[in-house]
Amino acid sequence: MVKTTINNGKKVYLVAGMRTPFGKFGGSLRSINPVDLAVHASKGLFTTLGLAPDIVDHVIFGNVAPSTTDTIYGGRHLALKLGMPKTTPGYNVNRLCGSGIQIILDAVNLIKLQKAEVVLAAGSENMSLMPQLLYGGRFGTRYGNLQTVDMLLDTLTDKFTGMPMAMTAEKMAEIYDVSRKRCDEFSMRSHLKACEAKKQGFLKGEITPFESKQGECREDEHVRGEVKLEELMALTASFKKGGVVTPATASGVVDGACSVLVASESAVKRFNLSPLAEIVDGEVIGVDPTIMGIGPVPAVKKLLDQNSLKVDDVDLFEINEAFAVQVLACSDELRLSESKLNVWGGSIAVGHPLGATGTRLALTLARQLSVLDKQYGVASACIGGGQGISVLLKKSE
Repeated sequence: MVKTTINNGKKVYLVAGMRTPFGKFGGSLRSINPVDLAVHASKGLFTTLGLAPDIVDHVIFGNVAPSTTDTIYGGRHLALKLGMPKTTPGYNVNRLCGSGIQIILDAVNLIKLQKAEVVLAAGSENMSLMPQLLYGGRFGTRYGNLQTVDMLLDTLTDKFTGMPMAMTAEKMAEIYDVSRKRCDEFSMRSHLKACEAKKQGFLKGEITPFESKQGECREDEHVRGEVKLEELMALTASFKKGGVVTPATASGVVDGACSVLVASESAVKRFNLSPLAEIVDGEVIGVDPTIMGIGPVPAVKKLLDQNSLKVDDVDLFEINEAFAVQVLACSDELRLSESKLNVWGGSIAVGHPLGATGTRLALTLARQLSVLDKQYGVASACIGGGQGISVLLKKSE
């Protein structure tokens, strides 16, 4: 298998990052262009660092479903809107739910290839803004009605298998014997951990408030302050009778962006930076698309094997909570202790803006290593269509 990241002995660092609060579906951020969400997160990042954007050599923009026509210019427009020199290049990345991690791995490779010293990696998604598409309108139809398609609904369905993502999760529940009760309990804990992280002030260091015409968005809007298990257990399964996927056991549909600065060791010294973590390595691997949620298992195993590490050597794991059943199955297969997993809550509570989530996972993990004084952390995500992606971070010395 081909390695995902180049290993030439040069160290690359995740210096710092900031994100917008994640606005609930139809909430405060519903009308904000995904590029502008990334601009806001990036401005917060540069303000925090006390640096000008012109130190950046390359911009990488992660996005899954362009919800505005401007979004297809994402990487380039992000550079221009931040006031970077017109010579600063940028491009877009779409590896579905793995996009936010992939842009970080791309940044590492650019630096190790000596094509850049400092890279801005920003993931963004506005799911509220995803349009209703009209097919047949340009040239008309000979007979029958024009076809309308909900881009959001179709994005969450794998046309190769014909399965909505939720049905791949239901299949995992059967194969890996994960009960509805475990899913409900896990979802409750995701919200409780996110609330505790907020209470302790852990998230202040990564969120930059956003003001819009719909009002001010200062914190993640999808997190529920009070969650009762009996209320979750009373919900009807959404996709399969007697199934495990409910509105409470699936990741939240939200809007938001997350930006991180990735830099070489020489750039860290030149600009006198204090990075959060070293980006040690990363991996991507394909899996059966009908159980796409198992992707983190082989992605994490391969990553650890290549770096002569075992699960017990890793202090913290951030695995995207696409569905409770999916995280539980992955955790069971990897034999993870829950005390190491998503310790500040996950996407069931915070929400899952597709192109931004992976970047948030990596940023949150890097901050956890610093705040909690841990050495190694792994962030991972499953990917629709059947892939898994992972990145290994090490606390900066």
